[in-house]
Amino acid sequence: MSNTRVQFLKQQISKDKWQYDYPLMEWLKAKVTEAEEGRVKMAFKVEPYMLNPLGIMHGGIMATILDEVMGAASFTLGRPNGFATINMNVDFLKPAKAGDILWAEATIVRAGKTVLHIKAELYNEQNHLLAKATSNMIGTSVQVPI
Repeated sequence: MSNTRVQFLKQQISKDKWQYDYPLMEWLKAKVTEAEEGRVKMAFKVEPYMLNPLGIMHGGIMATILDEVMGAASFTLGRPNGFATINMNVDFLKPAKAGDILWAEATIVRAGKTVLHIKAELYNEQNHLLAKATSNMIGTSVQVPI
C-alpha cells in the first residue's frame, strides 16, 4: 500500500508554490528535495528579511526551519492526527548569510504511539553543519487533511 503523504510531498519536489495554503513555507521559500516515510529533506534560500542586525541568519529562523522539517517528517508517518512540538533543543554552530542556499533534513528516531522523537540538521552548500536539533512531538486531536 502506498503512503499518500509521502507521495504528496514527492509531488512537491522542486515546485516554487506549495500545493496547499501554507504561508509560512512560502515565506521560508521551502522546497522539498526528498521524502520517504520517516524522513524529509528540504532546501531554503536565505533572504535579507531572515537576517539579524549582525547580517547573519536569525537563530529563530534557523529553529523554525528545523521545526518545520521535523513536522514534515512526522507528516510522512501517515497517522490520522497531526503532531505538535513538545520541546526542541537547538545547537547553532555556524552562521548563514543572505543568498546562501541551505538544506535541512529530519529523521524520525523513534515513533511511539503518542510521542515521536525526531532529529534534524541544517547545512549550507559547502556541506557545513550550521545547526542541529532534536525534538519530541505529541499526537494531537487535530486531524490531518491530507
